[in-house]
Amino acid sequence: MKIIGKSVFEGASDYKRARIPGIICTDKGTVLAYCELRQSDSDWAVIDIGMKKSTDGGKSWSQRKILVSGENENTVNNPVMIADGDTVHFLYCVNYHRVFYMKSTDEGESWTAPAELTDAIKEQTKNFFWSCIATGPTHGIRLSTGRLLVPVWLAYNREDEKSHHPSVIALLYSDDRGESWKIGEIYKGLHDASEFTVAQLFNGKIIVSIRHEEENRCRVVAEVSEDAEIIDPVFCEELPDPVCCAGMCSLGENILFVNCADTEHRINLTLRKTEKGTVIKESLLLSEVAGYSDIAVSPDKKYAYILYEHERTLVNLTVEIN
Repeated sequence: MKIIGKSVFEGASDYKRARIPGIICTDKGTVLAYCELRQSDSDWAVIDIGMKKSTDGGKSWSQRKILVSGENENTVNNPVMIADGDTVHFLYCVNYHRVFYMKSTDEGESWTAPAELTDAIKEQTKNFFWSCIATGPTHGIRLSTGRLLVPVWLAYNREDEKSHHPSVIALLYSDDRGESWKIGEIYKGLHDASEFTVAQLFNGKIIVSIRHEEENRCRVVAEVSEDAEIIDPVFCEELPDPVCCAGMCSLGENILFVNCADTEHRINLTLRKTEKGTVIKESLLLSEVAGYSDIAVSPDKKYAYILYEHERTLVNLTVEIN
């Protein structure tokens, strides 16, 4: 693996900070990259969701498009896209309390009006109090069965409903290409589990890589059942993590995983090619300065596109995969 392209994807000239990157690649090879554009450093800032598009493998990008505006002092947070054949699905939250869904059938040029999913999620989770909800971030996936999967975390703090702690995780899923969504069983088996990412192995098995605040400063890798339940978690000491969002995607028989490879600090962004999500076959240091990250792979499996936080900006890398 080697880096063959690098560019500043999003500066912070008209915003205080660009954060929370996500990236996908469609079946046609169109790369869509998106992020939060914050007017302050706070997670509760006034936030817009911005997107750029590349049709040449990340060599050049379109002008930024604002997909959702935080007008009226709203926090628009945690954007997630899914590449699904001729459709791109898009989920996001507002004020960490409402969930919305849109889709595009023209490679991200236009989008449907937002449909709200909040009431359906509340009805399905009525036996569990939650104060905040957040999709992803990064991206969701389409399974070989056609099911759509989106990671989600929920905070449940009755004393401070703006707190993101304590938190638990679950999976949103759709079996009708986004027409309706359900939430799987809430997973409570880790202390403060939150942002996680999902991928499907070549044999159909689905795995997740989970951020958490247990004493073991490493990723937890778990499986997903047919009922969208998170099962069989394993602490993966080979994947150190400083409690930070990471990126993961399928690469045929392997998995590509990118995160800050340190137990204490958000530094040393590292790309790893792994077998079954745990056995490291190859590693590449991408940047000593790092933060949240996400990754997508070209349809021919020759290139990986990585979007990551670099201080107050976002940087895009193209990596040639051996």
